[in-house]
Amino acid sequence: MVYKLLTPPNVKIFKSRAACILLLLSTLFLTSYCPADKYFARQQMQQVAEPQSRFFLITVIDSDDEIIGERCKTDQEEVTDYFKDLSDWLGISSISIKNIDGNQFSKAVVNDAIANWLVSMQPGKKDIIVFYYSGHGFRQAGDKSTYPRMWLKTATDRDVDRNNLRLEEDIYDPIVKLGAGVNIILSDCCNSVPGANMAFSGSLKKRESKKPSTDEMDGDIADYEKLFSPNVPISIIATASDATELAGGTADVGGFFTMYFLEALDGSIYDDDLDANWNTILNYAKEEAAKKALGALCPENKHNPSGRCIQTAKFRIAEGEEN
Repeated sequence: MVYKLLTPPNVKIFKSRAACILLLLSTLFLTSYCPADKYFARQQMQQVAEPQSRFFLITVIDSDDEIIGERCKTDQEEVTDYFKDLSDWLGISSISIKNIDGNQFSKAVVNDAIANWLVSMQPGKKDIIVFYYSGHGFRQAGDKSTYPRMWLKTATDRDVDRNNLRLEEDIYDPIVKLGAGVNIILSDCCNSVPGANMAFSGSLKKRESKKPSTDEMDGDIADYEKLFSPNVPISIIATASDATELAGGTADVGGFFTMYFLEALDGSIYDDDLDANWNTILNYAKEEAAKKALGALCPENKHNPSGRCIQTAKFRIAEGEEN
């Protein structure tokens, strides 16, 4: 019997089975040494350190305007710094920013930024595009869209009819067609007759930038992913005021809608004060901006019986493959 067991074919089978047993024991040992929760935690941190998504930010800022130029500069600084800090925190090295301001502020440059610069980047479903406008906005009598036109005047040509782009048809629609996973098109401007302006004389505390805690990083990343890494593509268009309304702000804090939009992002990602979903964030910005607008007197257009300004932000969120 011993002789038969040690014949070459049986020895080969014995060695194979022994090897399998050793492999199984090694696997069990490694699994106990490196628990699954630690493994997945390490995988999560690796994904944060080496993200596959890219971030594209376009800001269009009427920085040279004699009335609201300083306010627009504040908006640009706040928005740019916010998304740069967010990208740094997440370890996103691929963030591309195009700031259109000063003597670059024009219809031609904005069109080029979308039709050439952004198209050349070939955005994909894992990428994020944010387009942000701060300047004068208006609408024409025949406009069907709720969203305003941007007045892209230059130093040599201030003609309203020639120098404007529609936020929805000329900006939102072509950007969404590029196929990014997240598209956010924002404007902080009036939505009334050309040349209207709303001043605000009261004081307002500037938003303080939040610093995420490393102890709560896992939860913060989960909230970020709900917003910027959704399971289906998402596209957002939002503006600071409804048709016929003006948009409030100060040079110190920028546009009210912009300030509260960034504050809501902080509250949903870092503080857990708000649910991490876009509807909650945009409604927060809408409600808080409306409260602050009541501190200004509206000499024309839409106002309450006391003459105080009514500002009603408008937004739309589209989810799915066909936005």
